[in-house]
Amino acid sequence: MENNDIAWQSELARRARIYEDIEAGDRFEGTMTVLDYTGMTVLTLLLVVGFWLWGA
Repeated sequence: MENNDIAWQSELARRARIYEDIEAGDRFEGTMTVLDYTGMTVLTLLLVVGFWLWGA
């Protein structure tokens, strides 16, 4: 049981280091840009209009 606790503490420390490294940098991995939001909006509008025309 004690080995699991030590392994879990090591895992938590590893994760904390990773998050500290991410915060220290200027860019977060996986953040969406204006281009991402624009593309998502356009695709959503196309989907809504397509279903509206299909059902009309």
